Amino acid sequence: MTIKTLTIVAAAIASSTLSLGLVKVNPATAATVKYNFTVNLDSGFFLTGSPELDIDPNPDYYNGQFSFDNSNLTGVGFESLGVDDGLSIALFSDSRINAEDDERYPAFPTVNFFDGELLGLDYHVIYHPFTAVGDYSGDFFHFSNGDFTDGFDPTFYTPEDEPRNPILGSGTVTYEAVPEPTTLIGLLGLGGWFLTSTLQRRKLQ
Repeated sequence: MTIKTLTIVAAAIASSTLSLGLVKVNPATAATVKYNFTVNLDSGFFLTGSPELDIDPNPDYYNGQFSFDNSNLTGVGFESLGVDDGLSIALFSDSRINAEDDERYPAFPTVNFFDGELLGLDYHVIYHPFTAVGDYSGDFFHFSNGDFTDGFDPTFYTPEDEPRNPILGSGTVTYEAVPEPTTLIGLLGLGGWFLTSTLQRRKLQ
C-alpha cells in the first residue's frame, strides 16, 4: 500500500470507532457520559413549516444532547438513570428546555439501557401549555427510546376566529456517543501507531 493509502486506513480506524452510537457499559470505568440525539421526523409541523405563517421548515428543531453519570449502571438487564444520576438534557435550538421540563419530573426523564446498551430517552415535555385546547394539552414532544411524537398548534398564532388545529407529528430518534477527549486522543494514537508500524515493516522487507 502507498503512504497515502495507509494514512486513509489509519484515519478510518479512528473515525469508524468514533461513529459507534451504542456502547456497552463498563462499570469499572464510571464517568460522565454524553450523547447527541437526532430526531428524524417522518411528519409534523417542523418538517413542513407553514408558508401561510411565513415559518420555514426546521427538521432539526428537536436535536440536542444529554449527559449522565454511569456509576450506578451494572450492564445487566433493564436499567434506568434519572436526574439523581446527573441526567441533564438540552435542545440545541432552545437551551431553555431542559430535564426539569418533563411533565413527570422528578421521576422522569430517564435514560434507559438493556444489558449495558443504550435504548434511549424517556422524556415528555409540554413546552407551550398556553396553547392547550380541548383534549390537546399544549405543544409537546415525547421521546420514547427510539420513537418520537410531537404536536404543534400554528393556528394559536392566527386570528382568534380561526378554528384551532394542532398538527401532530412522529419520527425516530438516533443516538451517538460523544467521545471523551482522552478517548479521542487514544483513538488517534491507535491510527498513528498502525501507520508507523506498517511503514517500519515495509522498510525491513
